[in-house]
Amino acid sequence: MPEHSTTIRDVTALKVVQVGRVEKSDDPLRLFRLVDADGTEVAAVSEFLHHMLADDASPTSRRAS
Repeated sequence: MPEHSTTIRDVTALKVVQVGRVEKSDDPLRLFRLVDADGTEVAAVSEFLHHMLADDASPTSRRAS
């Protein structure tokens, strides 16, 4: 789908399987971590969140810059 498409996708019927969870961490530099179905930390997500914190992003940010 092109980046600026005017086509609207109907996502109401989209089903996403839950395969992991977010856990609170005791590390003050990594307050939360995402783990997969096996309980293994998803390193790419942890790195992204760490960079968001290092870039002084708001804790309520939902947008990557």
